[in-house]
Amino acid sequence: MLNSRLKQTETTLPLKKSGKAEKSIVPISEKEFSLFSNYIAQKSGIVIPFEKSYIFETRLSKYLVDADAGSFEELFNYIIGKDDPILNQKIISSITTNETKWFRDEAPWKVLEEILLPRLVDELMTGKKTKIRIWSAAASTGQEIYSTVMCVDNYLRKNNIEDVSLKNFDFFATDISSHVLEIAKKGRYDRISMMRGLDEQYKTKYFTRNDTVWIINPEIRSIVKFEHFNLLNSYRLFGFFDVIFCRYVLIYFSNAVNREIAVKMDKSLLNNGVLFIGNYALYDLFGDNFNTNCYGNLTYYTKKTR
Repeated sequence: MLNSRLKQTETTLPLKKSGKAEKSIVPISEKEFSLFSNYIAQKSGIVIPFEKSYIFETRLSKYLVDADAGSFEELFNYIIGKDDPILNQKIISSITTNETKWFRDEAPWKVLEEILLPRLVDELMTGKKTKIRIWSAAASTGQEIYSTVMCVDNYLRKNNIEDVSLKNFDFFATDISSHVLEIAKKGRYDRISMMRGLDEQYKTKYFTRNDTVWIINPEIRSIVKFEHFNLLNSYRLFGFFDVIFCRYVLIYFSNAVNREIAVKMDKSLLNNGVLFIGNYALYDLFGDNFNTNCYGNLTYYTKKTR
């Protein structure tokens, strides 16, 4: 998920008559912090500790101006009273922290290429499977899921595999922020984004440059299905997956929410399905349903066969 400021629609909040935003940051009290932190946790599962109260002060200050509110309590009452799903989404998106890069940490894609794809492609070629399904559960601006598609395509080409193509894979990507998903769908990235983890061979092979913008090739972009989704909701409509990336998201949730997610991820994976959560171990949360695996300093999880 990426730090984002959403564009204000004309109908969301009334503007002050002056139309000018205040430059000073209004401090948030403990009571106001409690109101907003509980609201965010209820809507998204994200837990904001009090020492990070500045997140509300800096990222929600624009809404104080737009709502003509003199305090965060007034803003909170306005948001609750309005009960507008679009406004709720904008508030959630404003406070989410979305950090992403191409092939982040490298190890998950090495596991995919060296351990998982040989088995999964063999299952396709022998008819044991008709599709391989991969889900990026916190897709942000698309780098994770596009890295995955490029990794799969590169593996098939490098090994001269002609009986299997990207069409034998379902690539699914979700995020709680509709704003970052719109960026992901376009597949257009600036110079700074392209410098973050992308090998030159992938840039040359899978992107076209247009002035200061790099555009991912249509065959890579079009193969991914993007959908706005809150991880607190039910996963049942998504079906079952062979691989799930849910990386660096769980650190923002409470243990109680993580336990619920662990159960839902387990139910969403096929037997021997693999879950990547990032470079941190949460075996106490996943141990009941998953086996732990190590690749270098990476811990990843495999669903137990039942």
